[in-house]
Amino acid sequence: MCTSGLGRLASAPTLSLTPESFEDPSNKGGDAIRRFRDDTGDDTGDDTGHDDVEASRLPDWWAGSQDPLVYVTFGSVAAGFGLFPDFYRDVVAALAEVRVRALLTLGEAGDPAALEPTAANVHVERWWPQQAVLPHAAAMVGHGGFGTTLAGLAAGLPMVVVPLFADQPDNARRVKAIGAGIVLEGGPAAVGELADAVRSVLDDGSHRAAAGRMAEEIRRLPPAAASVPFLEEMAQLRQRQH
Repeated sequence: MCTSGLGRLASAPTLSLTPESFEDPSNKGGDAIRRFRDDTGDDTGDDTGHDDVEASRLPDWWAGSQDPLVYVTFGSVAAGFGLFPDFYRDVVAALAEVRVRALLTLGEAGDPAALEPTAANVHVERWWPQQAVLPHAAAMVGHGGFGTTLAGLAAGLPMVVVPLFADQPDNARRVKAIGAGIVLEGGPAAVGELADAVRSVLDDGSHRAAAGRMAEEIRRLPPAAASVPFLEEMAQLRQRQH
């Protein structure tokens, strides 16, 4: 590509779902970025047949307990990468030490029966829609996946991040940098620190306050659907240029 082409590419508008405060300061991309928020959470349904799940309530899996709810997910594929069941059993054991209700989702690769018997305060499902859980949660434990992390921050949840692979360590560092949670840098080997980390994000109001600030920043962004007119305008401009 010629130098002028590279210049046009560098200055071209970029669409992003990443709020500015969550960007790595060394890689913010300049003024050409147009930021939006993921508005798919406005609908709790999806294309897997779970659209009848109500976001307004959760089943009472915890026999009437009113302890804080901690939502725990390591994404939809981690259980198929050799981490199941041992890592998940360690997570359940750690959560059993904390006075919380926990909902742990595994993804299709994990079988909840393989973790039985679980502690009374931990309920395990293969899948449950995040947008049906997040309004009820007090904190999140996750792997640092981009979508899951942004969903938790959009809900204002402080989090404990256990990064496993891919971009997750980078996302975890940003969670820590903005003050919205704690990172267990050792990945699965650090699960022995999980109970104390969960207690900390629940008890230390600074994490919740930071997550709340991020939630407000995300709320102020236009929905992703608002990018359609912008894309149409860019396409028309390109046609005129050629």
